[in-house]
Amino acid sequence: MNRTALKYLIVGLLAGVLASSAMNASALVSAGAEPAAGAAAACTPKKLTAKQKAAAKRKAAAKRRAAAKRKAAAKRKAAEEKKAAAEKQKAAAPPAAAGIPLTGLFRINPGTYANGNAGGSWIRLVLAGGSVERGPFFTNPSSKGGTYTLLNPGAEGGLRTGRFQEPPSPPFSLTGDALANKIMAPQRFAFISYSASTSPKDPQTGVAVPAPSIAVRDGKLSGQLQAVSAEWNNAFFNQGSPKPDGSNPGLTSPVTGTYDADTRAYTLDWTSQIVGGPFNDFSGHWHLEGTFEPSC
Repeated sequence: MNRTALKYLIVGLLAGVLASSAMNASALVSAGAEPAAGAAAACTPKKLTAKQKAAAKRKAAAKRRAAAKRKAAAKRKAAEEKKAAAEKQKAAAPPAAAGIPLTGLFRINPGTYANGNAGGSWIRLVLAGGSVERGPFFTNPSSKGGTYTLLNPGAEGGLRTGRFQEPPSPPFSLTGDALANKIMAPQRFAFISYSASTSPKDPQTGVAVPAPSIAVRDGKLSGQLQAVSAEWNNAFFNQGSPKPDGSNPGLTSPVTGTYDADTRAYTLDWTSQIVGGPFNDFSGHWHLEGTFEPSC
């Protein structure tokens, strides 16, 4: 091979090598560029079409309407429940006592006991399953009246109608003695002081109640004493007639009594069965007597 031929051979080989390198580099650049472009495409948010935008808008509006409907339904339900509760309370409230209202103070005479007979004002507790006429009755070891707990007038002298006589705050001493003293002075009942009060909301049941009301017709008394509550040993016992919800369970009996328009002397009797608590189904029979003092 002459020198000229060898020269052309070397030049040809070099050209082939350079062309091959260029092709490989182009392939590498092209292969590397594709993932980068794909990554860029993945990070770019997809643009919604006008149709998709409208659908999303309708969906959001539907959600808002559904939320508004739920809120309105909840509001209607709350209003209906409130109305139903008010109607129930109205239905439970006893009718106004027939006759002339006696609004004022039913001053009570102190209780007495002699020769097996009780006089004045007193309370008697009928055991569960018993009767007002035959008992059996709870014997109060703290009372000289035996089964009769004799009452003494409180700071206000007796039971008021047309207004409440609420207990103090706190209503009990550290030993559980009742501290209410407006209607009656606290009396010992099984070695713990017992008393009574009236409040706009019955403390045992939490039910709103009207103020006591009594009326007279032809010398006979009637009325409602839903708000009467007894307190003893850190506990409240509704002793109203009828009960706060207007019912008359067990031995619970209507308020009855007599009234002399000339002397204003009166007697009041009612029985109220205890619902719940340690004396459940026991019944308190109340007898008050004294003189009525009308409000000015």
